[in-house]
Amino acid sequence: MTAHILSPLTRNFRPGWGVALILLLGGLLFGPGTAQAQDNSGEHIQEFIARNAELLDWARGLVRETESQPARRVLEEAHNLHRRSVGMLEQGRPALAFGAARRSRAGLWRAVGLAREALSYEERLRLRSERFQDLHAHLLDSARESQDRRALDFIQRAGVQALRAREQYQQGDARLAFNLLEKAEQLLQRAARLLAEGAGPERLERNLEQTAAMLEQTREILGDSADQAALNLLAEADEALDRARDHQDQGQPGRALQMSGLARKLAGRARALSEGSLDATLVREQMARWDERVLVVGERVAGSGNEAARHHLEKARQHRDRAGEAVAAGQLEKALRQIRAAGDQLSQAEGLTR
Repeated sequence: MTAHILSPLTRNFRPGWGVALILLLGGLLFGPGTAQAQDNSGEHIQEFIARNAELLDWARGLVRETESQPARRVLEEAHNLHRRSVGMLEQGRPALAFGAARRSRAGLWRAVGLAREALSYEERLRLRSERFQDLHAHLLDSARESQDRRALDFIQRAGVQALRAREQYQQGDARLAFNLLEKAEQLLQRAARLLAEGAGPERLERNLEQTAAMLEQTREILGDSADQAALNLLAEADEALDRARDHQDQGQPGRALQMSGLARKLAGRARALSEGSLDATLVREQMARWDERVLVVGERVAGSGNEAARHHLEKARQHRDRAGEAVAAGQLEKALRQIRAAGDQLSQAEGLTR
């Protein structure tokens, strides 16, 4: 099952989705941490500050997806206050540390509020779906390359959960659909950890070095006169690589691998945007290769009698049709996503007939 099954969510979006997302995120993130911090004991202050670190990491992702400069400025100040609170706690000044931590918490929620105002409910859902698609595709390639069966199993189960999320959304149960999508993302994170552990620390370090080299090469290609949108994408790639290094230092190889993959993806988009390399010819070539491949896989599926394989083949053909429609409409990025989704579904069908 591929990650791209979530794309219909945004085509049939209903306003209730945005409200459900806000309410659910509020329940998950406001939680007991604030009440707990009213106890000024050293242990609870330390827990409050640790929770701030988690929330800031989450808020950074949300704010980065917007063009809201006020949100970015407020979040940066919240980061500064957080670092100050950590330093004060280490210096044995818990009361001052707690004061800075509370201001940091208030600031991050203010930044989140500004970011939420900048993003429509539909846009936030689309971005979350695209992140899932990108991560799924990256991990699927890595798992196939390493032939890690356990990782592949988690990735396939994530696809199943994502399909269930889409079905629940179409039935009007937004809360359950959101929970299922979260579970799908958690399965992908487990796959990432397995792949990173199987690679070992040396291979992870090599992966990060290669990513850094790719970003530097992209920086040289862009130059000083590059389009601002491309430069923004490269800046986000740098930030993703920094986060990958942080996760590596914290003994979290799976998350480090995820962030490294995101950095490469962002850098690739920056380069494509600058070079104008995404054209109809490139997309049509991929579509032509798919058309050749489906002839072989289609015969195999027809002779297998496997209903699951037939289901994947039908999904693959639907994505292929959407790719053709997108090319005709001049929507090349959408067409590329759709033909990649068609390829993933075709691989699923092929795998079930072996």
